[in-house]
Amino acid sequence: MQIDNIILDKKETIPTEFRDSSYENEIVNYNFKNYLISKTYNFIEYKCEYILKTVKIIINISGIYLLWVVLHYVASHLYIKFCVPGTFIGFIISPFMTATPHCQGLRWLIYNAANIINNMWIMSGAWLCSTLLIINHDKKEYTT
Repeated sequence: MQIDNIILDKKETIPTEFRDSSYENEIVNYNFKNYLISKTYNFIEYKCEYILKTVKIIINISGIYLLWVVLHYVASHLYIKFCVPGTFIGFIISPFMTATPHCQGLRWLIYNAANIINNMWIMSGAWLCSTLLIINHDKKEYTT
């Protein structure tokens, strides 16, 4: 820091004999603007990083949920097509088809995917209720 000259930028200075209070105010405003800009940039950068991490977590969780929904949907349609066809002959062979490995696997997938989807809805509802209905135990209840 120079005492005789006021530093505007690293390259440019105002000699002491030409200094005026308006130049000093401009320098202070310039420095303050730079400070605000740098602090704002750092804040936005930090928040964006936090938001991106949160979005990645949400995408991963949503991806798992969507995977189970797709598996349940596909398995249900495959079970109808291969294990219980909608014809009269399908009605007659359906007791025999239910014992085949591919029909048992599809039934297992349908059952477990439905349970997992239900559990995810329960967890989402519980999280939402716990987030929205925050109970503060420190406050005293006043009775009249």
